[in-house]
Amino acid sequence: MKEQVKSFVKQFPFLLKTARNFRDGNLFKKSLTKSVKGKKNVLKVHDSARLINCKIDVIGDSNLITIEEGSRLNNVLIFVRGHKNQIIISEEVKFNRAGELWIEDENCELRIGKNSTFEDTHIAVTETNSKVTIGVDCMFANNIDVRTGDSHSIIDAHSNTRINHAKNVTIADHVWVGAHASILKGSSLASNSIVATRSVVTKSFDEEGVLVAGIPAKVIKHNITWDRERIH
Repeated sequence: MKEQVKSFVKQFPFLLKTARNFRDGNLFKKSLTKSVKGKKNVLKVHDSARLINCKIDVIGDSNLITIEEGSRLNNVLIFVRGHKNQIIISEEVKFNRAGELWIEDENCELRIGKNSTFEDTHIAVTETNSKVTIGVDCMFANNIDVRTGDSHSIIDAHSNTRINHAKNVTIADHVWVGAHASILKGSSLASNSIVATRSVVTKSFDEEGVLVAGIPAKVIKHNITWDRERIH
């Protein structure tokens, strides 16, 4: 009988969303506030996604924000200033405590893979044509900063030219990022890796299954993987 009820509810996304909100105690909480200014902006939120105390603040044209099936966002700010930017949040992504997804300029992209989870993470894509890509089944702890740029200019005093342009950040599948870590422009992490607490990642790590730690981060252990469960 229980399985029949589940099967019935899944046929109607509104019922599924209501059931989940009731289970989590969120049924009567304010879900989402939107301020969208500009032309041809598209917001696609699946009926089964749950947004609790979230805000979407967009100024610009032709921006796309997609939140796919089963995702749950708590206390998340989505902030966009510019044109032709994309934020893609895949199926079953969870922001459990809070988060900020911040995009500035044009043709920027933030893509989060299926089943990835976050406690409290700030992700900033802050310069034209830059992107942050996060893979499938990643796990982010609290007070984590991920950014493609510095948001302000550093100028070479002799040539009077800017020297700190943005660079992409790529995080592959099944990566665990510890609390208070920073992942900065030009960084990449291969699958099954771990970033230790309070580390600062400043370069690419192409080897899979490594533990990186320190400021700046370096490999301190090879041939590892990890699991969400505490295995005894």
